Amino acid sequence: MKFSGVRTATAGIIEKNGKVLLTKRSKMIAEGGKWCLPGGHVKKWETAEDCVKRELKEEVGLDVEKAKLLFVHEEFKKDLNLHAVVFVYSLKTKGKIKNNFEVKESRWFTKKEVEKLDMAFTHNQMLKRYWNGK
Repeated sequence: MKFSGVRTATAGIIEKNGKVLLTKRSKMIAEGGKWCLPGGHVKKWETAEDCVKRELKEEVGLDVEKAKLLFVHEEFKKDLNLHAVVFVYSLKTKGKIKNNFEVKESRWFTKKEVEKLDMAFTHNQMLKRYWNGK
């Protein structure tokens, strides 16, 4: 998949017991087979916060109780012709994880485990910034 123009997106960081929730992308979407933070592209007339809440519900079936904007991350991937501005949130959620068709698998990872993963886009950089800011 190739992108054009600047995209606006969101990513949600959910941390429990020292682990973060990551999703493995389905082979049918961009960066398929790689791990990423749950989130996605902002729709027209949608706020970033509404987007991250919608994406969490759609992708992994979780309801967002609290969303706190942590930082804005600018992402470049020349091989995908991608330039995105990503609003990164810390999330408190409720519910049981239920993956949709875009998500092959969801799993909790420690910081050390994340460092060894093949991550989609520049989500590894987002997580490094998150952990360095704690």
